[in-house]
Amino acid sequence: MSGITVSGGAGGVGARLDDMRLQAQQLAMLSTELIGRSGSAAAKAVDGDLLESMILSPVTGAAAEGAIVLASGSLLLVATETGVSAVFLEGAVVAYETADQLIAAATVALHNGVAFVIGVLAVPVALVAAAGVVVVGGAWMLTVAGVNIVVEGVDSLVEGAQQTLDQIGDNPWLLLSPAGVAGLFTANSIAAYSPQEVIDRTAATYADALARLQELAPIAGQAANEWLGDNAWIEDILTDGAPGLLAGLTFLPGLLPGFNGLMSVVTGQGWPPLTYEQAIDAIATGGGRFGLFEDGTAALEVGADGKPKPRAVPDTEVRGLGDLMNGSSEIDRIGGDDFSDIRIVESAGPPKSYIVQIPSTQVWNPDAGPAANDSTSDVVAMQGEQTALASAVLDAMRAAGISSTDPVMLEGFSLGGITAGLIASDPSVPFNITHVATAGSPVARYDIPDDVQVLSLEFEEDPVARLDGRENPDRANWTTVQGDAPRLIDPATQELEEDGPGIAFSHNSHRYEEFADHVASAGDPSVDTFVDSADPFFSGDQTVVDYRGTRQ
Repeated sequence: MSGITVSGGAGGVGARLDDMRLQAQQLAMLSTELIGRSGSAAAKAVDGDLLESMILSPVTGAAAEGAIVLASGSLLLVATETGVSAVFLEGAVVAYETADQLIAAATVALHNGVAFVIGVLAVPVALVAAAGVVVVGGAWMLTVAGVNIVVEGVDSLVEGAQQTLDQIGDNPWLLLSPAGVAGLFTANSIAAYSPQEVIDRTAATYADALARLQELAPIAGQAANEWLGDNAWIEDILTDGAPGLLAGLTFLPGLLPGFNGLMSVVTGQGWPPLTYEQAIDAIATGGGRFGLFEDGTAALEVGADGKPKPRAVPDTEVRGLGDLMNGSSEIDRIGGDDFSDIRIVESAGPPKSYIVQIPSTQVWNPDAGPAANDSTSDVVAMQGEQTALASAVLDAMRAAGISSTDPVMLEGFSLGGITAGLIASDPSVPFNITHVATAGSPVARYDIPDDVQVLSLEFEEDPVARLDGRENPDRANWTTVQGDAPRLIDPATQELEEDGPGIAFSHNSHRYEEFADHVASAGDPSVDTFVDSADPFFSGDQTVVDYRGTRQ
């Protein structure tokens, strides 16, 4: 596995900027204190007792006045230098943050511009490409058929000539009638010509070409898969520039009178959308017009007593980052089309703490079903709105007896991480969320509080992790680790995969499990700080239970 790239956290730029700002504040406070003391010292120069003493001892009094002026002036000078340092230090932080914001704004504008051009060209280029394939393919098919017709014609002439020669050999008197020989040759050639042979030969050529294409398709597909994985930054342009992309895709239809107005009615947004958030809302609202993405409410499976029914998970422990990712894989396998499996790991402490593991997307039908971890939840969560899955998670936390003061870590892969970020960023949630761990989750747009420690694992090739269209915040409490998706052991051959996962197969919880183990042992200070702060969740006796959540 190649190296990792870590941003944010205790060793990130954001942490250093926070330190600089704190130091600037402390210098400003010191400057204020020194100015006050300088004033107090200067006030001694006009003290009544000192002035009266100067009558009795002018020399001593003058010396005292000089010392007071020197001391107060020195304090004022130091105070001024300290204050200037504070201003410059704070100014450096502001300048960096302003430049960063300007670069971010310029990047968004650039992405929207590029995405708009891609959107405008996408349909015409696709049509031209499709037409080109049809024309070239049709021309090739006609050429093959034409060649086979000619070949069969030549073969029939040769066979007709051979038959005619054989007939002349049997009856040389035929040579006395050239016209008869010509007629005989023509008749033999026509009889030798076989349209079925043309059809069979042409069909065989087509079948051979198709077989070759089928052989080449996986090779070409894998090459494209790995190329897209190596250049997954293209997705950043399309997601961050989602408004420009939608505007481009509908640019030509938008020239028709009333089209943009119709789109506004369908999507509930001014068309075209101007921001990423508006683009997501437009997709959700537009789907809702056709009965899609209807999230509903959540409930937990209950027992005979009518109370939520936990299911014990024996012989299961969570002792580190790899175990977290393994748990995500397990709850995805347990759940399915009928329910969402939510796992709660209680560590006895002290202090008692809880890990809440949230499942990823298992149902891709946009028509919402009983399992709340589906594409409907994805779309609603990306809007920043609470989902049925999030409600089921909170219900499971209440059922597990988690109090408002117990430390809680929310963890999830893909949609599980999105939901974790969604819950952690909601100030109305009545729980003490102290940690969030995500893998392959687009969570950059969630305003997670500064007192929540966040660890986000993302593969460079993973398209899902890039759906938020921006980098995660570089903050002291938020550590992002990026790297290449590792190859796994093929269960069929028990050998390492030959092909790289590329963009199509990188979004995989098992790959993140292996990546998490690698990250935990990499020795990065930001990662180590997060792991150290999360140690109580991984320590002591543990009890693991699952709850089944459904959408109603």
